[in-house]
Parts: sequence; structure tokens; C-alpha cells
Amino acid sequence: MEIPLTDVGTGGAAGLFDAHAERAAALIEQALAAHPLLPLAARLGDRASRRWLERQNDPYLPEIRHIADRLGRPGVYFLNIIYEWACSTSVAPDPAGEGMRLIRVLDWGLTGIGRYLVLARHASAVGPFISATWPGYAGVLTAMAPGRFAAAINQAPRLPASGVGPVDDVLNRLRMLRVEGALPAPHLLRRVCETAPDYAAALAMLADERIKLAMPALYILSGIAGGEGAVVEALGNERRVHRATTANDFTVGVANNWLNREWRGSPRRHAAEWENRVTPFENNRIRCNDICALQQGDFAGASALVAPVLNGHTVLVAAISAASGAMTVEALDHVAGAGPVPQVVARRSLTERVAAGSASTI
Repeated sequence: MEIPLTDVGTGGAAGLFDAHAERAAALIEQALAAHPLLPLAARLGDRASRRWLERQNDPYLPEIRHIADRLGRPGVYFLNIIYEWACSTSVAPDPAGEGMRLIRVLDWGLTGIGRYLVLARHASAVGPFISATWPGYAGVLTAMAPGRFAAAINQAPRLPASGVGPVDDVLNRLRMLRVEGALPAPHLLRRVCETAPDYAAALAMLADERIKLAMPALYILSGIAGGEGAVVEALGNERRVHRATTANDFTVGVANNWLNREWRGSPRRHAAEWENRVTPFENNRIRCNDICALQQGDFAGASALVAPVLNGHTVLVAAISAASGAMTVEALDHVAGAGPVPQVVARRSLTERVAAGSASTI
């Protein structure tokens, strides 16, 4: 099966939803069925999430409101600010040509959502970009701006509060709802895709300490020239930038733990089958090393992955080169009778023209 590719122009998330309304409705139904408490959380959290977005004067609130009104059920506002994925991502020189290659594995505990993955081609004043996303979601998690850069977000470590993981998650969400003047991390990455003309501008925006993030995040950015690669750690207004240099063979990667040793946090390990085998710190170390090692040659996609990079929560695998405009994305989901590890259920490869203002596929 091929992952759908939809031209939404400047319609944003609202335009993507309108093109896939039935798919979006099924996605919301599936996502809220992933845990018995999620439907209740959606009902209780939707109003609080909407009010929070209104207080922040969020630039994408009108799109989210459009989707919620059209869908007519709770969950849209809540799911647009939920922050429960884990990832392994790296950047290194592209062995197939110029520039840098981003390899991305996205894990999400909302079981069954992989089959609803879509690609959206957006237009902007500085050029088009492709987002690997889900209809009804306003932010950007994985994207390529051909001829400019590629980027992704990993979830940052859990901030310490009580010392009990699930309790910390609740306390951190309540803390987020009290934050003022902040952006959700995926909304900042979307703004970067819409306004940054090149890698340098994108890195400057992600590293800008005048921008407050609602929750901590890890941004991974790759450019179109050799050495243009970085991991940006973001915590509130603070930033730490880790660049691709000769010291690391121009290869940088991250899982779900801080690279810097100054900030506190509990690393995340959404590799369900591995949770009792190694510590969260070791899990993250292995995933970071493995995702960087995959940069050493041709990348075969999900078939090249082993645990814990590939795990029971994996929903997306992508390889992106903004210099050539090449992007391959695989959607993974559980298949009956195939065991606990998700299988590739859809795939798409495309090469976007890198000429300014062109969004056509070669």
C-alpha cells in the first residue's frame, strides 16, 4: 500500500483534514481506544487544552478549531497537545550524494495509528515542505523542505517532579497548562518550515532563547551542505546546540535523553519489549548509538532496524535528504498473526524538485 500524498497548499491542517475527513475520524476513534482512560481524558482535557491554546494566542488554533467543529467529538484539542511519543533520530553526510541525510524512527504508544499516516505537501512564502503526519494534527513532527533542510522532533526526558513516572507526567501536564506565552514544540517546528529560508535560519529559530516552549523537546535538523547537522535541546527558554563536526565524523543523533549533562530528567524508553531488560539510560544509549550507526551506508528502512530502535510502538520510519529532495517514509502498524513487532503497512518514496518555488514531484 502507498502512503497518501496530498497537496494542501496554504490550507494547513484544516485543508489536510478536509481532504481526509473520514480517515481523521477513524484515527481519533483508534487513538482514543489505545487506553481505557483516554476517552475520559479527552473529554476532561479537551476544554482545558482549548483554553490553554486560546491563552497562548496559538497561531494554529483556528485550524484546530475548524477540525474540532467538523469532527464534532471530544479529543481534537487534547490530542493536538498530547506529548507521548519516543524516537530515535540521526543526521550524517548523505552517502548517496551531497548534503546530509536524516534517519528518523518515530514510536508512539497510541496503538493502531500507523495505518493512518499521510504525507502533506504545504506551500509557504519561502518554499514548499512535506510533512509526514496524521490528518487532524496541526503541528510538524517530521518534515522535509526540499533545497532548505529536513527536521524532526524527539520527545525530551520526563522532568522530575515526584519521582514516580506516571505521576510526573500528570504533574508536568498540569504545569504546562499554567505556562503563559509558550508554543507547543511541534508548532515551533511548523513555523520554522513555513518561514526559514535555509538551514542557518532554521537553526537560529530553533535555538532562539526568546521563544518559550510549553514542554521540553529535542529538535534534529539537517541541511543541504556538508556538515549542516545539529541537535537542539530545548527546555523552556533554554537551549543547548550540538553540531555535526569533524570530532563526531559529522554525525549527530539522539533518542529521548539529554545529550548535555547539566539538565535533569528521566530518559524515556517506549520500547515496550525492552523495558525490563536494561535501564532507561542504557536503552537510550543503545538507540542513539544504533541510529547513528545506520548512517554508515545505504539505509534499507524498517528492515534494517533491530530492537530497541524497532519496537512495539514504532509507527514511522523515514530517510530524508533535503539536498536531493528525496524522502522515503514507511508506516508501521500491528498486523494480526505477525507477532508483537509492527510491520510495514504502507510506504512512499518521492523526490521533490529543489528549485525555489517548485513543489512538483519528479
